[in-house]
Amino acid sequence: MDEAIEWKELLRSGKNLEREHGAELLRSAYAAAEDAEKTRIEIYILDILQSTDIRWEEKQGALLAAKVILTSSSQNENAAGYAKSDSQFVSEVKSNAVALLEHPEYAVRITAGN
Repeated sequence: MDEAIEWKELLRSGKNLEREHGAELLRSAYAAAEDAEKTRIEIYILDILQSTDIRWEEKQGALLAAKVILTSSSQNENAAGYAKSDSQFVSEVKSNAVALLEHPEYAVRITAGN
């Protein structure tokens, strides 16, 4: 199975262990990706976070993925070195995470708070 397809499917899984495995696969894929691919991954994650008609497991998977991206070494090397798109991603993730702090599902709220 293609690695990109695999982490996307796993992040949307109904099983927590599979979502966590998807986040680990994403960590590798994101670290190896070119800038254009990183931007596509970020857009994909934001689309899930902003969607209103998906299961809570998918929201939690997107939050796990956002955490992977935000903690990646390329993002954290130098805060002053953030590209405009990176700071926009950070801002949008924060905004969505704050909104999800009131989600009815505990697992989503706790992940959004981390």
